[in-house]
Amino acid sequence: MILEAELERIDPITAVFRLTGRMTLGMRLREIESKISDAANDGVERLILDLSGIDYLDSAGLGVLMILYGNMKIRGGQLRLVAPGAKVLDVLKLTHTDSILPIDPNLEAALAS
Repeated sequence: MILEAELERIDPITAVFRLTGRMTLGMRLREIESKISDAANDGVERLILDLSGIDYLDSAGLGVLMILYGNMKIRGGQLRLVAPGAKVLDVLKLTHTDSILPIDPNLEAALAS
């Protein structure tokens, strides 16, 4: 399944991207990273990525998450991940990035933090 990203601006400083498909090496991942980065550079202080629709995440996809996290941190903002599925969560745990990236069980919890 091709990677897709749907943007919802909750307020001027909060952006939620609902991601679906596979976060794997390729041009589509770069396009989505660029789309998310463009939104983040437009005054977003809280970037929320809903991963509930992600079927698979490889090292390139993990790299994108870490780059977005670092970029938000440098600007004084935050990145939060929402509802990663079992396979994605396994990758995050295996690589110990679950201890770095804030993970919330649902959008409501991410918005409340």
